[in-house]
Amino acid sequence: MTDAAQQTPFHVLLAQPERLDPMALARVLAESRGTPVQDQVLGAKRSWGIVGEDLSEVGARELAGALRAADVECLVCTSSALLELPEAEPVRTRDGIPDVPPALIAAAGITVTSTTKKTVKGGPSPAQKAIGTAIMMSTGIPLKLGGKKRTVQKTETQQDLVFCLDLVYEAPVRRLRVVASEFDYSFLGARKLYQALGNCKLLLGEVAETAPDAWQNHGTQVLLTNQAISTMGYGSLDDLEREERWLLTLRALGV
Repeated sequence: MTDAAQQTPFHVLLAQPERLDPMALARVLAESRGTPVQDQVLGAKRSWGIVGEDLSEVGARELAGALRAADVECLVCTSSALLELPEAEPVRTRDGIPDVPPALIAAAGITVTSTTKKTVKGGPSPAQKAIGTAIMMSTGIPLKLGGKKRTVQKTETQQDLVFCLDLVYEAPVRRLRVVASEFDYSFLGARKLYQALGNCKLLLGEVAETAPDAWQNHGTQVLLTNQAISTMGYGSLDDLEREERWLLTLRALGV
């Protein structure tokens, strides 16, 4: 084996998107690596079809052999075969989506955590003021509860579920991104609903209907079949984009 071959990183990809099962994958990884299953669960869930990365050729083929022995179809490829994604272009209107069918329709629900700091004035609450007033009226002794007025910094954390829809095109290569809460759904007319997710599902249904040959990611299938949102499993946009790279690579390789 040449030095160049030794330095070439190899990847192991699952070959059957319809059989994406993180728990089954975790059991195989645990057996092949000699670790408890629970140690492999998080990595299996976050793999999104790319099971092994930057491995030696020997390491990649050993992992692939362990997967195939457990009836998990996979393939070994080099870094050059694993496709990169074009930058996501935000699109906010139906007119911004081309009439040509996309190669991949990929949706995901992502929990976004935001933190804000506010300056608030501290001091007696209305209840404390009322109690102090009552005591003064009954005893004649002024009593202040709650301390002096002061300015304090208060940190507030908020979590929001954000839905994104990526449409990836092959000729030319483009990736359009719809953020459900920022899209103009006026094209729906009388069908328009009062919440962004419902409208985004209607848009998704229209796109999927006009692109029967397009590949669909896990999140798209969850939405189109009205499964529970909690079954999506995306922790961040990185998860969505990792899954997109996997699916587009399989499609390009003709798997």
